[in-house]
Amino acid sequence: TDCAPEAVEDVFMPSRSTDLGQGFVGWMKSGIATRRLFINDTKALVHTVDGTAMLVTPGIFKRYVQEHPELEKLAQAKETTGWKLVQRAFEKQGLHRKTSKSLNIWTIKVSGPRKTKELKAYLLQDPKLLFPEQPLDNPSLTVITDAEGGVE
Repeated sequence: TDCAPEAVEDVFMPSRSTDLGQGFVGWMKSGIATRRLFINDTKALVHTVDGTAMLVTPGIFKRYVQEHPELEKLAQAKETTGWKLVQRAFEKQGLHRKTSKSLNIWTIKVSGPRKTKELKAYLLQDPKLLFPEQPLDNPSLTVITDAEGGVE
């Protein structure tokens, strides 16, 4: 039928908001496998650091909403934004590491040839959630521990 390709496209768009976190993780895993989502690239939203997967926030959530614009309507009904809705659903799954101060988001130092900057990111507890085989850590990235000024 005419709607078959659309059904395939929507496999990662959950019908219930409780499935949103799982749909997001499935979308990332599929995107990495098909190279639609780059890893360890300058503009990538997924990297490897400290032996695990790192998700740049809020960028990775905004990208998901770009590909699933209907989430904005769902978010408006809940008086929030699409990416925040996805972020909360992801956090509720408990798949990420917390800092020693029990915070969800880590600060990551990016050392480039000319400058250094910081990113905010989630670190997954298990990299196999996204990668069948763990890629090598991105040498340009360093996790900043709480003592060094992690996210407050």
